[in-house]
Amino acid sequence: MDIEKSILLTEKSFNFDFLNSISMSKNGNEKVQTCIQCGSCTGSCVAVEGMGVSPRQFWRRIQMGMEPEAMESMDFWNCTTCGLCDKRCPRGIPMSQLMLSLREKYALEGGEIKGVSQTMENLKKSGNITGDDPKNRLLWLDNLVLSDNDRQKLFRKRSETVYFAGCVGSLFPQVGGIPQSLTKLLMGIGADFSLIEDELCCGYPVMGGGRDTGDLAEYAERNISAVESRGAKTLLLSCPTCYYMYKKVYPGIYGKPFSFEVMHYSEYLEKELPDKFGDTSNETVVTYHDPCDLGRKLGITDPPRNLLQRLPGVTVNEMRFSGVEGKCCGGGGNLEMANPGLSADIAAKRVEDALSTGAEYLLSSCQQCKRTLQNAARKSRARIKVLDMLEFILMRMEAAEKGVAK
Repeated sequence: MDIEKSILLTEKSFNFDFLNSISMSKNGNEKVQTCIQCGSCTGSCVAVEGMGVSPRQFWRRIQMGMEPEAMESMDFWNCTTCGLCDKRCPRGIPMSQLMLSLREKYALEGGEIKGVSQTMENLKKSGNITGDDPKNRLLWLDNLVLSDNDRQKLFRKRSETVYFAGCVGSLFPQVGGIPQSLTKLLMGIGADFSLIEDELCCGYPVMGGGRDTGDLAEYAERNISAVESRGAKTLLLSCPTCYYMYKKVYPGIYGKPFSFEVMHYSEYLEKELPDKFGDTSNETVVTYHDPCDLGRKLGITDPPRNLLQRLPGVTVNEMRFSGVEGKCCGGGGNLEMANPGLSADIAAKRVEDALSTGAEYLLSSCQQCKRTLQNAARKSRARIKVLDMLEFILMRMEAAEKGVAK
């Protein structure tokens, strides 16, 4: 499958002196040369059917000095950067990072991808991926029944914990239930937390879009300062990609330790919720999809499962590929911007994996995973309900309070 007619090539000729490219680290180049053509990357790749050549063939071209052919294939835009090939590569070649470097090279040489370029324009204009007025980041709060006093508390200048909702959770109504659910849960347990009224994108789309990563400094410094200015001890995130940026990317940019701990909501709730909670009258089977940035890249696989196991009446059936071996939903690496058809195809396969478990619910802990998987399930009319784990937990807890099975 080709990039869907969104490629705008300039007349500028490309410089394919790949091995001397500023986009590639010396270590990365040396690693590519150690490739033994075992095919692990091809066998791991969820996007392989949408590529012009297999990942194994792609890296062989690089290895053999066929840089123009590799660049012209455009396959680096079909990568979800899920990291499964990185994990399985016996030579430890950082393929996901190299794919991002190739995107940067492509952008530096004048190439454009329409969907990616539009997102970059949106970020410059409004600080978010949709181009919405920044005030719209808080529209999800309107669906919560809050007193004026409670709403004011959410934006107080000092708090123990700060919740960073992220662009997708804030601006896509399909997943607005995720920040709503976490807010209700935090208020329910009496957490001392606040929101960032002028929240800014985490900056991952800049990196995933092959743009100058020097631009990330603005995002990192502003977002970190917003948390530290509130005297917070904990930063709480519901988006694994935002979490990845704070944990893995920002430290190298910021250059000094944060004054707060960074946690995904599953880590936080694992500590804060009771040993047993939720509806006891309705038995159901669920399966859990590990977001790539959370599970494979950061090793957070147990906290979500521990929470689900503490819900009475809930049985967790694992998919064949789960945990650090979990397959991507198709929504990672800016793929939806560059090749939405391929993104949808990958999501459809993951829904099939979930159906094979016999589960009634397909759960994840990522806004983008919910979007892609829910869209795929609806398109195929799959008999499975797709929710974020937050929404599922809140549903079970509210059912227990009302004494009504749901």
